[in-house]
Amino acid sequence: MTRRYPLLGVFSDSCTAPRQKSPATPIHNQDGTQARWGELTGVPPSSPEDIVEIAPFASQAETTRAFIAESSSLTAAESAIHIPAHQLLSPVTSDGNIFLQGLNYQAHAAEAQHAKRHSNLFFAKASSSLTGPFTEIVRPEEVQLLDYEVEFGIVLRRDLGASDQIDEGSLGDAVAGVVLCNDVSARDTMFGTSFLQWFRGKSYRTFCPVGPALWLLDPAEVSDALGNLEIKLWVNGELRQSGTSDQLIFGPVDTLNYIASTMDLRSGDLLLTGTPGGVTAPATPRMVEILKENLLADTLRRDELRVEMSKGRPFLQPGDVVTATLADKRGRQLGGLSNKVADAK
Repeated sequence: MTRRYPLLGVFSDSCTAPRQKSPATPIHNQDGTQARWGELTGVPPSSPEDIVEIAPFASQAETTRAFIAESSSLTAAESAIHIPAHQLLSPVTSDGNIFLQGLNYQAHAAEAQHAKRHSNLFFAKASSSLTGPFTEIVRPEEVQLLDYEVEFGIVLRRDLGASDQIDEGSLGDAVAGVVLCNDVSARDTMFGTSFLQWFRGKSYRTFCPVGPALWLLDPAEVSDALGNLEIKLWVNGELRQSGTSDQLIFGPVDTLNYIASTMDLRSGDLLLTGTPGGVTAPATPRMVEILKENLLADTLRRDELRVEMSKGRPFLQPGDVVTATLADKRGRQLGGLSNKVADAK
């Protein structure tokens, strides 16, 4: 039997039209002051110029968490509407938490001088960094080393706490779906902050483009789907990153159990699972020396790293366009991101 996998996204249009109950291929929009949801019935977009075909849902859900809770019983409009892709919003709303895995692909771990991984690395990113799939990435005035990290994210179906333990068989009970993300990063802020705390350098507004849609999955399909994903990223048309989910060092089961052993996770939370190799500036022996020699000298460490890390290819500059795609390796295209870099005004 052929299944229609649901894609969830957010769109921006005031048109409505009646439609029968839909199997849910969702997208999210801003209609005046209210966010609305709809089923993506056409080809998933990958460019802001694309026209997106959507069947609106009769939903008042204000958050991804609320939408997931009601998604199986929603009624969609009878007639589709068409909107420009640049009106799409992130299908993950900012009420949830964003957790991230670091150095979770062998190629990226090696280029960061951490080839021998012994433990799972996770950290957080402010949810106010969430932005749409086709909006601008704003480079703050103090940032010189602006970088990209394509990742696939998983969105939680239910809450997880200290007493919860999942395995491959029950993974679908915890995970609702998959979404394409770009973990935009200010390297000089990350490595110039006291004791190398990454949170601020990862959390500037617009530093987490997400979308264009959330691939909602039936629980029984989750484990198989998560093992067959492919992500790619380009800068100005040049392929920089490419990876598949079977290359993950620590998979979703291990990671969700690890995080839940420390803190509570909620339905609608987003976990970015790590980026493949190909970031702008792989770590050099001199970079490692600078970190060691200047651990307690933040400004000096930042300034020396700016010089060393700028010796290779340039970091993202205003006018650059970062594009990315997510696909199921078995042939399903899940759309893409396209974000132009702009300086703060």
